[in-house]
Amino acid sequence: MARPMKQLPQGNDPLVAFARDLQALRKKAGDPPLAMMAEHSGLSAATLSNAHAGKKLPTWATVNGYVLACGGDPEEWSTRWESLRLAAAGLPGDLFREALRRWERTGILTPPQVVDEGELRELLKTLLDFNGLSHRTLAKQAPGYSHVTYGAVLRGARPLKAKILYQILIGCGVHSLRSQEAWFHLLSSFSWREGVEGGKLLARVEQPFRYAGDIDMKMLKAILKRLERGRGLFAADIVSYDSINALRTAYEDMLALLLTSLERSHIQLPHKLGHTFSRVVAELRNSSIPNPAAIAALVPLAMPFHPRLRTRVVMALKNAGELLRKADSGELSIRGVAGLRLPLPPLASFQRTAPTAS
Repeated sequence: MARPMKQLPQGNDPLVAFARDLQALRKKAGDPPLAMMAEHSGLSAATLSNAHAGKKLPTWATVNGYVLACGGDPEEWSTRWESLRLAAAGLPGDLFREALRRWERTGILTPPQVVDEGELRELLKTLLDFNGLSHRTLAKQAPGYSHVTYGAVLRGARPLKAKILYQILIGCGVHSLRSQEAWFHLLSSFSWREGVEGGKLLARVEQPFRYAGDIDMKMLKAILKRLERGRGLFAADIVSYDSINALRTAYEDMLALLLTSLERSHIQLPHKLGHTFSRVVAELRNSSIPNPAAIAALVPLAMPFHPRLRTRVVMALKNAGELLRKADSGELSIRGVAGLRLPLPPLASFQRTAPTAS
């Protein structure tokens, strides 16, 4: 029997109301135990419990996993969660709020005009808050400087140089060359010299490093729904050879689409990621399930402009991979007559064809 959820305080606080509705979704699903939800979502029981506690806005990955574990549709929660995140970031004005909304839709983040460098620093701090990044996490994602340096720059204790601005943008996921140009243009209005340095930085970056392949977002979303629907069948304990094969086909279609995007972009991968890419391709050729860490490293390169959707793709592939590994090892109790498992086509087919979003 599931442990009773803590009673939330009464009131109109949007965060509490969001948590209350998550609890209602869980009750509608039959009040499944957190341990079962954790197994189905790939998240810890503590993370899921905190999601409906109403004390802090959970990450999108958590909301996505929680809703899927309860048989819900994450798309129905997406807009509401985004509004809460925008409010929690303490945005300096409606213009930047709309800019961040547009970033989620298009991958282009154009900053609003500000009056001085202090306001530009505030925009950057808001961008970190919007992405849920501490200075330490930023330093890991943009290793050009230490967390101490980033903190000093954002506090105004050190000057905002073009190189530091560039690293902050990369660390926050602002990969679009058009977006970066807009930020450097804003910097140049306060420091002509640093604006010129920013232009030099971008001039040295080849466009293929800044733009991913021409990925078909409509097809990606269709395949993602198939992945998440297949996961839902397992969560409902409807495990058959048909459902396993459907999940496997969606899994392989998604990886084929992502790898095709990487190949078309002609990105010169760093040695470590190049090795990861080769390993994923080799495992696919052998019709085996690639290491989830390897997939997580490659997905951002295939679709860098869609952070929230990227989280869903990584989680869906991770969860589907775990289930497929269990099915292959005989750990699942499968009903029905065994069907045929079609081997994954060789790598050459990724270059010639695209998966079908059926």
